[in-house]
Parts: sequence; C-alpha cells; structure tokens
Amino acid sequence: MDLEDSKKGNVMTESKNSGGNSLMPPLTRRTVVRGAGGMAISLAGASALGSLFARSAWAADRSFKIGFVAPLTGPVAPEGLSMQNGFNLGLEALNAAGGIAGKKVEVVTQDTKADPAVVATVVKKFIQEEKVDMIVGTITNDEEDAAAKVCTAAGVPLAFIEAGFWHSFCNSTCVLFGENSYDLCAPLVPFMAEKFGKKFLLIGSDFSFPHAYLGVAKKYIAAAGGTVIDELYAPLGTPDWSSSIAKIKAAKPDVIFSGVVGGDAIGFAKQALSLGLLPGAHITGVMLQPEFYPAMGGAIDGQFDCVRYSEGINNPDNDQFKAAYKKKYGEGPIPLVGSTAYYAMRFIKAAVEKAGSYDKKKVFEAFKGIEAMTPLSDKPLKIDPTNVNVGYPMYICQIQPGGLYKIVQEVGFVKNELACG
Repeated sequence: MDLEDSKKGNVMTESKNSGGNSLMPPLTRRTVVRGAGGMAISLAGASALGSLFARSAWAADRSFKIGFVAPLTGPVAPEGLSMQNGFNLGLEALNAAGGIAGKKVEVVTQDTKADPAVVATVVKKFIQEEKVDMIVGTITNDEEDAAAKVCTAAGVPLAFIEAGFWHSFCNSTCVLFGENSYDLCAPLVPFMAEKFGKKFLLIGSDFSFPHAYLGVAKKYIAAAGGTVIDELYAPLGTPDWSSSIAKIKAAKPDVIFSGVVGGDAIGFAKQALSLGLLPGAHITGVMLQPEFYPAMGGAIDGQFDCVRYSEGINNPDNDQFKAAYKKKYGEGPIPLVGSTAYYAMRFIKAAVEKAGSYDKKKVFEAFKGIEAMTPLSDKPLKIDPTNVNVGYPMYICQIQPGGLYKIVQEVGFVKNELACG
C-alpha cells in the first residue's frame, strides 16, 4: 500500500491492492470524487424527497464534504479496504446521479491503522481544517469510541459502517449502519445448536468487540439450552494458533463460535485446516465474513453463518450492484462491509436533503426514522429513531465453494435490543 507522505501536509491516501490496481483515485486536499460515466445503479430509494427538494426548495452553494477514515493497513486492513471499495462505488453512483442537492460530493480520506489515537487525531483534523460536514468509516469499536468522542463534542454526524454493535452510542452524533450483535447471534445460535449440538466453544481476538460479541452469543446459547465448554482469546496479530487449535480439538465442541477477526481470522482458518481441525469441525461467527473468504481458500466451505447481505438476494437493485462491484473489483464474494458502505451513501443523501441544509444538527436529526432502498430488499429499510441503527432482514447462509453465501433460511427482522449503557 502506498501512502502519501504526511510530512508534506497532505492527509489523503492512495491505497492499492496486492495486484497494484488502484482502489481509489489519487486524492488531493480539494479533490472531488467524480462519478463513473455510464454507471447505471439506481439511487431511487435514497428518498422520494431528495432530487425534487434539492432542485426546487434548496440550492446548496457548495458541495457536501465527507471525511472517510478506515484502517487501510494493519491487522484489520481486510475490512478497512473492503469498506473503502464499497464507499468509493457508492460515491461514484451517487455523484453520477447528481450528488447531493445537485452537487457532486467531495471526500477526503485517511488511513487510521486501527489505532484509536490516530483516529482521534485524523477526525479532529478533518473537522477543524478540512471543514467536513460528516465523518464516515472506522472498523474496531475502539476506533469508533475515539471518533464518537471527537465528533459528538464538535456536533458532527458520524456514520459507522462496520457491524457488531452491542449497545447504542447514546447522546452522540453517531449513525449505526452495520447490523448489531443481536442481529448476528439471535438467529445463528439456535440454528447451530439444533443442527450440530449444544456444546459451544468460544474463541475471539482479544479486544472489546469480540468479548462483547461472544458475550451476546452466550445469552442465546443459554436460552437454547446450550453450554460453553471453553472460552479462548488471543491478541490481534497472533501468528501461531496451534495451541488454541490443540485445545479446541481436545475439547471436542459441537460448535466453535468464533469472534476472531481481521487478518487473524485468515491465519486461524488456514492453520485449522493444516492441523486437521477443519473442515470436519463446525465453526461459525464473524470470522466467516465474505471479506476473508478469498484468502481462506476452501477451509470454510460448507460452514454456516448469519448475514444481512448475500449475493443470492434476488432483486434488480442487487443485480446491478453485483455487476458494478465485480466489474470494478473483480470476481469473488462481495464483502459485507463493502455492501454497507455502498448503500450508506443513499441514506446520507436522503438525510441531508431532508434536512434542507448542511447544518450538522439538522442532518443528524434527519437520519432518525429515515428510509432508503438498498440491494438487500425490494422494500425500503429504516433507521430506528431511538438507537439510530438500520434494521435488517437477516439470513442463515451456507458457504459454497468459490465463496457464494447461499441462503438456506430467511430469518427476517430480529428484535433490536440495542440500549444505552
């Protein structure tokens, strides 16, 4: 990955994938991201209010400006780069359709390295020097907490794209676009318990999200009459999983419920395959996200997971999204966080145009209860006005060779249990 020298005073990054193909056009401090000519991705669901309102009742005198922050290097870079891909595609589609209030959206971006201190510094700089109207991004909850503190103090709306929330960001300016831990665990635990047995072993990366995510899973394990026979954690960046795999093999669980994330998820899966734990064991959880699949090979083929997006969702919007994503980034499973970052732009457009100005307080309030169309459904999805989290229909999927997450059970909407505290 090539990063511009911060000593030159430029906070932009130009990131590249391992093949050297640019994931994002080079950005300068005042670059406007241009729409891709001819891209025919529907933005009809952004808001019926949007375009007409922008052109007739309110004409902005400048472009809406977003600060995009994500870990593009470091242990959770697979999620960060996937988020960036979806964000770029959504931005291109939005700008090709006229942007917000008739003007193309401007963006500045920065690698955070998954470091909360870096996140706080970058977000503060974007707000104070770049004069952004909104911040979008981050992956880990530690990053989110750091960004939320800065944005809330400044009154700037902040959109979180990654999944796994287990509590609301109360009294903040945060909008939660990812599915929450209850969405992920409530359908999956009873499905796995019924299909494979009730002895669960939990394993996760040792930071706040996996602990909380597996804590939510334990609630549903108990409700299903299951037991947790062991709970293992390893620091981010763990290179050797052999001792953990040996413990798992000795414990003989019916289900391995995994909160191992980032590059560690890939390392764990590969070593589990080479040491004989996979493919025979039944493993599930956020470790199986599509963004990790290409590097895992066939180690997780046949396993089951609960997701809110699958390429198997059948509607014209998803067909267009899949075609555009694969044309731009190549074949392989579409990452969950990439799909979220893509359609988040529709909600942002709808909220800004509903607010009728770039006033940050009005824009944040406009997110509450707003609806937008997405590739996930042929009906609009809604942001809960109480916890400012998008409600999602969920799916149990089985992972097919090649990375298709085949829908085997439509779960529907899960009761949203996000609460303050």
